[in-house]
Amino acid sequence: MNLQGKAVLLTGADAGIGRAAAHRFAREGARVCVTGRREAAGRKIVEELVQISGEKDSVLFVQGDISIKADSIRMIDETVKKFGKLDILVNCAAAQLGGTVLDAEPEDYQKIFNTNVMGYGLCAKAAIPYLNQSTGSAIVNIASLNGNIGTPGRMLYDASKAAVIEMTQCMAIDFPSIRVNCVSPGFTRSDAMMQGLSMTGLDPEECAALISKGTIMKRMAAPEEIANVIVFLASDEASFMTGANIIVDGGALSYGNYGAALENDPRLTHK
Repeated sequence: MNLQGKAVLLTGADAGIGRAAAHRFAREGARVCVTGRREAAGRKIVEELVQISGEKDSVLFVQGDISIKADSIRMIDETVKKFGKLDILVNCAAAQLGGTVLDAEPEDYQKIFNTNVMGYGLCAKAAIPYLNQSTGSAIVNIASLNGNIGTPGRMLYDASKAAVIEMTQCMAIDFPSIRVNCVSPGFTRSDAMMQGLSMTGLDPEECAALISKGTIMKRMAAPEEIANVIVFLASDEASFMTGANIIVDGGALSYGNYGAALENDPRLTHK
């Protein structure tokens, strides 16, 4: 997948899947802008990407919050200013929150949907005028297996990721000159995921073991395995793909036991 010279913006790329995708894009010769809320983490990613590419001018970090319109516009504009164009947008930033509908307060809805839905839309809105000027441009949205199936105690997150899948389909229809696809990862072993599992009050490694049992492949994904699919969808090798939702879950959806680890979450007391 030769992406030599392509200009890529990845939101939420200061950790986990986004970080792995940034590494892969750099290895494929792309010029990469990474964004995130944490400046120290972003600067560290830049150092890593420079080591991969060997070129300081091919890497950029822009600190910001995609749920803030001015920040989303600035991220896009600074990428174009640095690289002269924008070919690929990867919406990877995400907010997570557990609990049932009885736990959810208005501010919780705002927190999750402002980032996971509105933030993706704001970035796409700012990017599309530039993507329309590019040949072979693409948007890759990161949804989740949670957007394809209900899971215990994840109502808001699941609903937001279902919205990302529908947004992807609508954007593909509305802007046919830009290929728009999404990836729905299953549980992926990242720092954020393990921290999220610890918030259930259960041992995170115990949770991880239960999750692994709920997949055909009996393990969680590595971030790099999700990154490979993201980069494929962004490349010309996926030239006849748009509006697609690619589930990368180690067979969890087929196996049908995806929520087994979450059913023991002690916060689920409203049964």
